[in-house]
Amino acid sequence: MINHISIGVHNPEKTANVLAELWDGIVLPFPPSPDSFIVLANDGKGSAVEVTPIDVVLEPGTGLPEDDGFSTETITEENEARFVRTDFRPQYVSTHLNINTKLSVDEVKAIGKREGWRTLVANRDKGLFQLVELWIEDRFMLEVMTPEQTQRYVEITSPEFIAKFFAENSMVPAAQAEIAGSLSLIG
Repeated sequence: MINHISIGVHNPEKTANVLAELWDGIVLPFPPSPDSFIVLANDGKGSAVEVTPIDVVLEPGTGLPEDDGFSTETITEENEARFVRTDFRPQYVSTHLNINTKLSVDEVKAIGKREGWRTLVANRDKGLFQLVELWIEDRFMLEVMTPEQTQRYVEITSPEFIAKFFAENSMVPAAQAEIAGSLSLIG
């Protein structure tokens, strides 16, 4: 289970409120990152999205805590990752998020239209499964799945289904494919 993810956007508060609407969740300030918010889904699992300004990145802390005597009382603040502001503001990113909603396709599309964000129903893999692409700020892809779409997604992501699908379509998973020739990228 993925517990939470952080995403960078131009308008964190607006984006957080839209996510809360999709999830029937709540929005709270997120103190570890200035001008950021955390959206907590009302799903009983602790699912959350941390929404930061687009120019905020995570960087690792320094050093490592001592293993000897390590406990919940050990101070690790200087070793921990921290949010920092940068000059980096990517237009698009490879990171995306797929969430479930109790809303209908039409309700999700209406939210996208209201916000002025690109929104479309997508038939992935020629109709193998369906979802709604909701492009936050027209730059970050949020895949939203209704209960019906989620049910189908769960069906097709079982190991048994994947193995059968690959076999029927003469597909070889990348981990098993011959990739040695493409590995000599350095030197």
